[in-house]
Amino acid sequence: MRSSPSNALQVECLEPPLSLRRQFLSDRFFFRAAQLSTHPLLVHLNNLINIIPTSDYWTHKDLPCLVKSFQKLLDSTPMWTSPGNPVFLLDYDSLVFRPNIIFSLGINKNCPNANNIFLKLLDEKWHDYLPVYTDASKLSRNGPVGSAVWIPRYKLILSFKIPSPSSVFTGEAVAIYEAVSFILSHKIPKALILSDSLSCLQDLHKFPLRSKDNLTITLRTRQSLHQCSLLGLEVTIAWIPSHSAIDGNEQADACAKQAIDIGCPSSHPTCYMQDLRNTAKTDLNRLWNEEWKITSQSSGSRYHSIQPNILVRPWFFRFHKFSKVITSSIIRLRLGHNSCPAWLAKIHILDHSICECGLEEGTIDHIFFNCPNIQLFMPVYTIFFLTIFKDRSI
Repeated sequence: MRSSPSNALQVECLEPPLSLRRQFLSDRFFFRAAQLSTHPLLVHLNNLINIIPTSDYWTHKDLPCLVKSFQKLLDSTPMWTSPGNPVFLLDYDSLVFRPNIIFSLGINKNCPNANNIFLKLLDEKWHDYLPVYTDASKLSRNGPVGSAVWIPRYKLILSFKIPSPSSVFTGEAVAIYEAVSFILSHKIPKALILSDSLSCLQDLHKFPLRSKDNLTITLRTRQSLHQCSLLGLEVTIAWIPSHSAIDGNEQADACAKQAIDIGCPSSHPTCYMQDLRNTAKTDLNRLWNEEWKITSQSSGSRYHSIQPNILVRPWFFRFHKFSKVITSSIIRLRLGHNSCPAWLAKIHILDHSICECGLEEGTIDHIFFNCPNIQLFMPVYTIFFLTIFKDRSI
C-alpha cells in the first residue's frame, strides 16, 4: 500500500538503501582494481584524499564512495598487489600442470566409523606415503586466522598466524601451500596431504587460464607442486570430511585454533584483495542492520518487532508456488499496512474501525482469531501463518 514505510519494504524484499548499495558496489569494484599496483585510479584517489582536508568544497559534502573505499584500503592490513595479472607471474608449465587431487575417499561426514575406515584406506592405498594434515580456523570476524600443518609421523606442527581480514579459505590455502613447501624442501618422496576444505581443492584443481579470479597463494601452491613433479616427488592431495572424528583432522583443527594466538607469520604474510573484497558484503549487512535499528524508531516500528534483523534471503523465496496476490497479501499483513477496517479507518478511507461482525475493532488479530464470521476457517489460517512466521502477531 502507498502508506507502507519504505525502510520496512526494503528489509522485507532485501533491497538495501541506495546509499549503502552504492558503497557496496564501490568497494567491490575498487578492491578488485586495487590488486593491480599500476592501476591509474590509485594515483588519482591518492591525490584527491590529500586535497580533501584542505578544501572548503568538501566541508559540507559527503565523501565520494570511491574515496571511502580507498580509505578502507589505507586502514587495513597491507595487501598483496601485483603490477599485472597474477597468472603471468608463473611459467606456462606450472599453469597447465594438473595436480593429483582426490575429491572423495568414500567417507561420509556423519559416518560413525569414519576414523577406522580412513585408517584402513591409508593402510591399503597409501601405506608408504607420509600423511600430512592441514586446517585453518577463525574465531571472530575481525580476528586473525590460524593455519596449521600436522605431521603425525614426526610429531611436527607448523602453525601460522594470518592477519585480518583474511578468510578461513585463505588460511586453508596457506596451510596447503606450507605443507607442499615442507615436502619440497625436505625432498619427501611420497606424501599425502589431507584437507577438509573442498573449496580450496577445487580452486587448486581449476584451470587458471580460464578463471577470472586467481588467488596468488593457490598459484604458488600449483608452482610448488609442479616443482615436486619435476624432482620425482609424488604428492597427492585428498579431501576428508571435517568434524568426523578422524584423529589427524581433529588434531590439525586444534593446532589451527592455537595458531590464532601463538602462530608464526606465514612466509606469505600479506593479505589478499579477494579477502578485502569479501568484507564489502559484511560491511553492507552491518551498516544496514544499524540503520534499520535507528530508522525503525520513527517508521516501521511494528514490522521491526517481528523482523529485527536483516535476513539472508527473503522469506517468500521458500514458497515458489505462491502467486503474486498471496505474496503481496502476506507482505501487507507483516508490514501492518493492509485492508483491515482498523487500518482503513486510520488512513481515513472508512468512517469507523469496527469489524463487519460488529463485536469489536477490526484488527488483524481479531479477524484471524476472534471474528465469528471466519471461525470455521480459523484452524487452517492459524496453522498456515504460524508455520510461515512462527509468531501469533502477524
